Amino acid sequence: MSANAPAGQPAPPSLATALRGGSARRRRPRDPEAPSALLRALPDRDALVDIGFAAVLVSIALVGMRTGFLGTEWVVAAWAGMVLGLLVGHLAGVFRWMALTTFLVLAAAYFLLGGPLAVRDNLIGGVIPTPQTFVDLATWAVLGWKKWLTLLPPVDARGGVVALPWLAGLLGGALTLGIARRWASVPLTALAPLALLAASIAFGTEEPAARLVQGVGFAAVLVAWLVVRAQRTRPPVQNGAGRGVRLATGAGLVVIALLAGAFASPALPGTSQDARREVVRTRLVPPLDVSQFASPLPGFRRYTEPNDAKLYDETVLKVTGAPAGTPVRFATLDRYDGLVWGAADRSADGVPFQQVGSRIAAAEDGRRVDVEVTVPDGGYAGNWLPTVGDPTRIEFTGPRAEDLASALWLNTETDTAVVPAGLLGGETYSMTAVLPPRPATSLPEELDVAAGASTGVDTDFLDSRIDAWTSRAEGGSWSKLRAFATAMRTEGTYTDGGTPNSFEKVYLPGHAVSRLSRFVGSSKLAGNDEQYAATLALVGQRLGIPSRVVMGGVPQADGSVRGKDVHAWVEVQLGNGSWYPLGASTFVPSRDKTPSEQQLKTEEQKVGAQVPPPAGVSPPSVLQGPDQAQNATDLAKRKKNPFDVTAWPLWLQVLAGLVLLVLLAAGYVALVRFLKARRRRKHASLGPVPGRAAWVWRDLVAESRSLGVAVPRGVTRREQAHGIDAAVALRPAAGTEPDTPGAEAHPASPASEQVSVSEVAASVDAVVFGPGEGDPEATTALHAQAEAARRTMRSGLSRWARLRSDADPRPLLVRRERTSPAGPWWRRVRLPSLPRRRGSDPTPA
Repeated sequence: MSANAPAGQPAPPSLATALRGGSARRRRPRDPEAPSALLRALPDRDALVDIGFAAVLVSIALVGMRTGFLGTEWVVAAWAGMVLGLLVGHLAGVFRWMALTTFLVLAAAYFLLGGPLAVRDNLIGGVIPTPQTFVDLATWAVLGWKKWLTLLPPVDARGGVVALPWLAGLLGGALTLGIARRWASVPLTALAPLALLAASIAFGTEEPAARLVQGVGFAAVLVAWLVVRAQRTRPPVQNGAGRGVRLATGAGLVVIALLAGAFASPALPGTSQDARREVVRTRLVPPLDVSQFASPLPGFRRYTEPNDAKLYDETVLKVTGAPAGTPVRFATLDRYDGLVWGAADRSADGVPFQQVGSRIAAAEDGRRVDVEVTVPDGGYAGNWLPTVGDPTRIEFTGPRAEDLASALWLNTETDTAVVPAGLLGGETYSMTAVLPPRPATSLPEELDVAAGASTGVDTDFLDSRIDAWTSRAEGGSWSKLRAFATAMRTEGTYTDGGTPNSFEKVYLPGHAVSRLSRFVGSSKLAGNDEQYAATLALVGQRLGIPSRVVMGGVPQADGSVRGKDVHAWVEVQLGNGSWYPLGASTFVPSRDKTPSEQQLKTEEQKVGAQVPPPAGVSPPSVLQGPDQAQNATDLAKRKKNPFDVTAWPLWLQVLAGLVLLVLLAAGYVALVRFLKARRRRKHASLGPVPGRAAWVWRDLVAESRSLGVAVPRGVTRREQAHGIDAAVALRPAAGTEPDTPGAEAHPASPASEQVSVSEVAASVDAVVFGPGEGDPEATTALHAQAEAARRTMRSGLSRWARLRSDADPRPLLVRRERTSPAGPWWRRVRLPSLPRRRGSDPTPA
């Protein structure tokens, strides 16, 4: 006994005991004949059957993720999560865990084991998670689903994205088995696996993952499980009775279902082979506005001579591993708006830009090569990532690798990649790609091109030149385009604008309608790849051939791409859907065919002196690099917002998250306590007096169950009260050793405040079965008596038990007290009846 404790009084608990939730003496003594927790946790035959069926159903549902991930890492994470979820669901059913307890156990398993089993980044020794691992798991669990749906499928199953199958397997296994072991309802058993299957299909791709397995296999396994569980709920006297009739009935229903499906399936929506499969992914628009990135074509003169950038003889890219002559694609420009050829976002029609990981599924077969690209300082710069062919892997190295890889967007139809962070020089990345066809150096006589193209822009200024150069062409649209390209190369001249003092300075850059009108209207064409490629692509569109402009470079034998190696060429679509490249040499004249001053004077006499066309409003081009650098410098100098959570240190973000979780939990408990107290007061003050009394008892029984008392159903109030009082009496008094001889078991509250539940039951019966309508004041006293009994029951519990009871929302869902054993829900459904006359409703008892 403590020296400071009064005589006859027990010593106050220590701080450690208080932090544990109270003295161990308050715990309910263990029945020596009861099996141990380990034996209870071992599954019996019925539990093993449920575990097997649940594992098969969850596995079939998880197969739906197959088309959304690339690699096998997601399989390990999903099935590891499923096994752990089945374990948690089994233990939750055996030990009757509350929903909050089950949720906390699942959350702990998700965060503690999610690092080594799923997100294997930022681990200590490859096993111990770090704060960054917890941040990644939390971020992907909440925001990762939308990000995954906007990534290009199949997504590289490495990094934080693996948290999604890990979480799906964990929740799927826990919910499927937990519901099955907790409730005997047959229809409720199918709820969790059906929801998981529907989610895996909705979050999948347009290509079904496993149509036969997820359709027929899932239905067969689920029906078999429901039959097994329905057989358990049948009374023993009926087992075996009428088995032949039930088997025949079941077989007949199966045959009818198969026949109905066979005849009705052709008329059902979505069964046609040509019908597009609607999933969530197809309804989401990727959050990338590609128009914010300037087209590289207006900056073509940056690579010519003379120019201020002086990149004509400088190496702008270094490409190693690609065969000689393999072109490097900067960007594919497939949309013309009258000002510039740019990349279409195709969010409404066609293949849009989608975010990708380091590994990308190949869109076509062919020879694969491993290429490494180095961007030297002062060389190539911009948001368009130079690529080779059809990329299947892109990995960045260097100090900016994470910034570039975290936001890499790719259009698989145009093989164009975008990095919003931008290439500034000094970056290195490697890729695996399927080699593309090389641009043609000579135009074929015949080519099966597609048809039906149009620009959407008025290009009537091309008609006179098209008529003049294609009048002798025999054949279809390709013959005319070939004739036009040949005439451009043979009759045109080449100029990059010359020096500031040269007469060629009047030949301005750009390819807006105004610039191309003067370009085509001249007696001799004068321009460079920008004007020639833009014009030829418009001519192709005018002739009905789908055409687009590509800007890129062709490496030298040593792999270096200098400014002189940068070109713009045209691609036309063939009848089979592929694109055929027309090299710049097939329609751009040689660089030594420059325009003459006499030619310029002749043109000025005919149409007047050439003046710069009006400047169009267009996005900033790559020529504005210094301005962009200045803007970046200004942003770096701006004062950081202290309320910007993303700018906080990692430890502060984790601490703030923990504090927020504690505050949310405390707020939840306080809200539930308030709502339950308000509900009890409302029931004791509204309605007929007998109904008030009956509700007081129902609320007290609901609170007893939330405290862990197994209140019997289908018995009288006195019998229920006897069971509650017996359970309360099993709790030893606070401060009394449970093994002390002669220790009397009683609640820990003072005797003057102790109210037994039996007293409340007797008072309720007196009001319900008493004469007349009853006294409304009696229900007020009855409510106070029930509150005192509630405090008596709670006084002998630990703080943790009281907290669990406060957080239990089940008392808020009580509607009526059943007076008969529970049965299937469909047997308890009642059709609405006509309203009775006022005063004829029976009083609830």
